[in-house]
Amino acid sequence: MHAFEQAIKTIRGNWVAAVSTVTTMTLALSILMSVSLLSLNLNNVLGDLRGDLRVTVFLTRDADATALINTLRARPDVANLTFTGRDTNLNELVADLPALRQAAALVENPLPDTLTLQVTDPSLTAAVARDARALPGVGAVEDSSEAVSTFVAISDAVRVLGTVVTVVLLTVTLFAVVNAIRAAIHARRNEIEVMRLVGATNAFVRAPFLVEGFLLAVVSAALTMLLTLPSYQYLVGRLAPELPFLPFARDGAAIAQVAMMVTVLALLLGLVGSAIAIGQRLQESD
Repeated sequence: MHAFEQAIKTIRGNWVAAVSTVTTMTLALSILMSVSLLSLNLNNVLGDLRGDLRVTVFLTRDADATALINTLRARPDVANLTFTGRDTNLNELVADLPALRQAAALVENPLPDTLTLQVTDPSLTAAVARDARALPGVGAVEDSSEAVSTFVAISDAVRVLGTVVTVVLLTVTLFAVVNAIRAAIHARRNEIEVMRLVGATNAFVRAPFLVEGFLLAVVSAALTMLLTLPSYQYLVGRLAPELPFLPFARDGAAIAQVAMMVTVLALLLGLVGSAIAIGQRLQESD
């Protein structure tokens, strides 16, 4: 209780440094929270792409569909196979593009029969597509493995950039806490000397400053959550109707996990920064 009261007293007496530290920490943690939420959404998109990754095989008119189906179904890397006739493909196309209905009634169906393959492992998609192209009766093969690879590269680049930004922000935050606690120790240097003269232990002297760092981190984390979480919900609410094909992260448990991670990180920075400042400053005064 004494440590808490002294920490509050120090924060009030040195409020400029406290406000500066909280502002710096809140800004850094907000950026970190935003990067984490972006990474969570990228993982959702990537998982959705990989889950829907399929190989589409277009058959020639003289293809032996039964033989192709049996050959491809026998592959251990093909989890599921669906045959769609050319008439069904045309009907689906006309349903998507009603303007083609009249033209479709005037000409022979130009669309081929198709086989849709679902692969057991997304990494095997390219190999399945390559082997399918070599089969007799196959006119063309389409797969989205290249698009997924491109997205994975983008996701990896964002992750690396996010890591670099995170390290820089954490370093800035740590220095902000260290400087704030060093200023607090300097402001109370005479009081510390008196406490030492009357026999106060090191733990008794250090405790208020550790509590101060912890409190600064708590306030910064709370402000970060108040700023980022409602903003994220607002943005998702506005963008989701415009981009219905994107699987925005809305799982409360996943978002809460990210928020908890950032909060715990903030508290650790507060305690570690305080410990560093205490160790340096008090050692200088010995």
